[in-house]
Amino acid sequence: MITLSNDYGIELKEKYGLDIEPKNIQSLDWIKFGGYMAIGWFGTEYNRNISWSDDGKQPENELLLQIGFPTGSYIFGDDRPVDLFKKFFLELKTYNPKYIDTANKCLYFSMDNAGKIFNEFKSILSKYNEINKEEFKKRRIEKIKEELKELETL
Repeated sequence: MITLSNDYGIELKEKYGLDIEPKNIQSLDWIKFGGYMAIGWFGTEYNRNISWSDDGKQPENELLLQIGFPTGSYIFGDDRPVDLFKKFFLELKTYNPKYIDTANKCLYFSMDNAGKIFNEFKSILSKYNEINKEEFKKRRIEKIKEELKELETL
């Protein structure tokens, strides 16, 4: 049995390869890492399941890394760049999640392969934020051109 001392944090770091500070782990059940990632136990015993699993499968007493985006493409801004979000989500899928909930934009990784995506997630998100900065300018220019065109036809 793991106790909440540093044991669980050490296990997450050493056994699963997560780049974390073990002493910062404050829960054995659900641990949030920023706004998009969490590690928790899933299954009936924990009253936690996957809302709309793509393949209909559900975990049963599994420790999983969840990466989810409840607001979908709005993570990149109010103009909602759907195509950019799709590319971002597809790249995350290349890390082989065990369960996928496309409808709710969530990916669930077994702890056997969670370390790599956990450790690389910030840089992947940063890459897409940079792409979005450049694309936002282009989208804004196009929108202003369309508005100007409308005004000229009045």
